Parts: sequence; C-alpha cells; structure tokens
Amino acid sequence: MAVRRSRAIQVYKRLGLLVAVAGFCIYAIVNLTGPQGIKALFAKWRELQEIEARNAKLIADLHSRREKVRILKDSAEAREFEIRKKLQKLLPGERLYQVPDPEPAAPEAAPN
Repeated sequence: MAVRRSRAIQVYKRLGLLVAVAGFCIYAIVNLTGPQGIKALFAKWRELQEIEARNAKLIADLHSRREKVRILKDSAEAREFEIRKKLQKLLPGERLYQVPDPEPAAPEAAPN
C-alpha cells in the first residue's frame, strides 16, 4: 500500500508539473500575442531606428554648421561673401543674374 501511495504521489507531482508548464506556456502565448506583445516590440524597435536615423542626421548637420562657423571665423573673405549673399548686395561692377527654377514636371496620371 505504501508503494501505491508513493507511485500516486509521483504521478500527481508529474501531473502538477505538467499543468504548471502548460499554464506558463498559455500565459506566455497570451502575453506575446496581446497588445503589449511582439507587435508592440517591433513597433518600438522601428521607432527606435527612426529616432537613431534622425539623431544621426542632426549630428551631421551640427558638424557641418560648426565647420561653417569655423570657416567664417577664420576667413574674412568668407564672412564678406556670406554677408553680401544675405543682404543681396553687389560690389561696383558686379552683375547679378537670376535664373528662375525650372518648373517641376507634372505628375503623370496613374493607370487604373
């Protein structure tokens, strides 16, 4: 009789472990497929990639602006050119030619 009880206890332990593992698996599946699951994880990952790309672009822009400031600090010629360009001033004897931008091509109608 003691052997039967011992076997029954082992069977119940295994059954309990199986139920616990099955419950954990069901819980994991429900959470992974829910609104905060895999889809949300990939959406956050894409958003992070976009933010990193935007940051890289801003850093490149910052470096180019710093370089432009450095050039303007070092060169009187560059400063004079930028000032004249901003104020649209010409030196005596210079001529300004303004060429209109070409009109953008009309978008073609998409075939249905």
